Amino acid sequence: MARKLSDHVRECDERLTQAFALLGKRWSGLILGLLLQGPAHFAVLARTIPGISERILSDRLNELAKAGLIDRRVLDGPPLGVVYQLTESGRAMGPGLLKLGEWAERYMAPAARTRARQPSRRRLLTSGKLR
Repeated sequence: MARKLSDHVRECDERLTQAFALLGKRWSGLILGLLLQGPAHFAVLARTIPGISERILSDRLNELAKAGLIDRRVLDGPPLGVVYQLTESGRAMGPGLLKLGEWAERYMAPAARTRARQPSRRRLLTSGKLR
């Protein structure tokens, strides 16, 4: 039995709603973008993302882990540590995130004061300076 176009649109809307509910939260996309460069310790993520509190970072990492996009690995000590890395599902988002970054670079007007003081996220991601 053939599906109707309206069924496809409804399913697509539901999936996009779920995706944007997760990824649309402040910091989620940036965290995933940083982890595209490779595994990172909590402290490194906290230092790399200006303006994020440790509580919010912890909340976002837990949400992304619950969604199956990142893994949390506790390292044996001393000192104890925690490393976060993308899962296969999270890595599969990489091309889409990079395309979104290219789109933003081309079509989003940069904030003048932010642009002058900080390198763009895209340049940091492609230069590997976020490791």
